[in-house]
Amino acid sequence: MPPVKPIKDTRSPEEIAIQSAMTSHYTVLIPGYKAQHIRIKNPLTGKDPLFSVEDPAFFDMFYDLAQKGLKDKMMREIETFAANIDPYWGAVYSALEGYFKAKETASDPSQIAS
Repeated sequence: MPPVKPIKDTRSPEEIAIQSAMTSHYTVLIPGYKAQHIRIKNPLTGKDPLFSVEDPAFFDMFYDLAQKGLKDKMMREIETFAANIDPYWGAVYSALEGYFKAKETASDPSQIAS
């Protein structure tokens, strides 16, 4: 049997970390009490900063990770928090949807009124 040539992985370390987080059974988000605070385990840095769910930094980090491919996983986690932990997470889910719509509208030049 001929030797098998090793396959070189051409993905960047960032792509590998994001894909690992997407397919992992571990969560990216850690809910806080009464949907007031949340931790985001950033797969790129390994840090898990604590945010208020009303903090613009929370929305920015969530949006940044969503743009890298984690949106579906993180939104499912928020839905799970609302269904299983505390219904207040439903408001956070709605706020995130509104934030994404606002970002999409702002980045789409056809949506800007002249």
